[in-house]
Amino acid sequence: MATKAEGYSQLLKNRRFVFLWSSGSVGDAGYAVYSISVLWLSYQLSGSLLVSGLVLFAEFGIYALSFIAGPFVDRVADLRTVLLIGYPLQGLTAAAIGWATLSGHLTVPLLLALIVTISFIWDFTWTASQSALPRVVTHDQLFRANGLTSALSGGNQIAGFAVGGVLILITGPGGGALLMAALMGVSAILSIPVSAPAPKDAKDHPLFQDFTDGWKHLMAEPGRPLMQLAVFSALQAFFSGAPALIITLASSTVFTNSSTAYAVLFTAFMAGGLVGGLVLGQANPRRHLTALLVGALLAEGALIVLTLRLSPNLLESAIGWFTVGMFDVAFYTGYIAYLQAKTPDGMLGRTTSNMYLFRGTSRATGALLVGALAFLGVMSLGMMVAVVFIAVAVISPLALPAVRNLEF
Repeated sequence: MATKAEGYSQLLKNRRFVFLWSSGSVGDAGYAVYSISVLWLSYQLSGSLLVSGLVLFAEFGIYALSFIAGPFVDRVADLRTVLLIGYPLQGLTAAAIGWATLSGHLTVPLLLALIVTISFIWDFTWTASQSALPRVVTHDQLFRANGLTSALSGGNQIAGFAVGGVLILITGPGGGALLMAALMGVSAILSIPVSAPAPKDAKDHPLFQDFTDGWKHLMAEPGRPLMQLAVFSALQAFFSGAPALIITLASSTVFTNSSTAYAVLFTAFMAGGLVGGLVLGQANPRRHLTALLVGALLAEGALIVLTLRLSPNLLESAIGWFTVGMFDVAFYTGYIAYLQAKTPDGMLGRTTSNMYLFRGTSRATGALLVGALAFLGVMSLGMMVAVVFIAVAVISPLALPAVRNLEF
């Protein structure tokens, strides 16, 4: 059996994985610049956390429609085609946000429309990138590949958040959207060597049959284990966007220099995700997935409350959000690695995107609720999120038998 170090070495010798890893990581860096910019931009534009919640609602809500992209992605002869089209289109839309911001033409309705456009295109590039990974690495390398991908993406996201934070201070959030546009162009270039062809035995079904086959796959097995996992994921996702909104609210209401606090805390949160991804990759806990998912939820809930009690000390708060980020990354990394390992190759695009309908809808609704409840204050919001995380961790394995012993 290969050691963990040898496993990483083998991955780095895989040319297709390295380019897929690199293109996705640069794209994530661009998305990080965009994310930190657009959330702060919406708050500055409106002065309301409800509008910021609405921004996340629109973003996550469109992600939930990725089931539309799944059948199209599964039919593409080579997934590289989706990446070469999707990344440039996202870049052009981000450039429109940057131009409208810097020229003074941006309004809340226009911002929402452009966010919806970026998110819809991202449905295709995200589905393609998730489907491509099992085509370029073996199943026993999937957890390690996801951990390594999460780590580099996290590192680039940290750089993206840091640069986005600087741009907020120097040019305003519009500069971040323009930088995202440039980085999406780089992602497209790095995708050129990534060949991820469809399986040779793939059959050409009518598109409608591809849609129905994708949903039948979720319902096919006795006990519907994939649907139970989809419910577990949806429950966890309800407040999965809450940390970003809580950081936004805390930065604007607790700290004296709100822009600096926002940039520092958001970056610390993502830095924790980088470390968490590396730890997961090294641990490769594919035989203990349920313990990972439940434990991460319990820890994140407790750490959010502890971190909020450290305000308004910026350094202590940054350390707290760093630890929250370490555990925040665990659930989704384990969840997506499981799907990649357990789903037939020609069905993966539809399976991941169909299941994301439940996760994305829940996440969007939760983000809107957090934004609407901003009047409760930072600590009350944090307590509410923590209680929900802990309740989901305790109740889900009891109510959903199929998620009690997840492994691959």
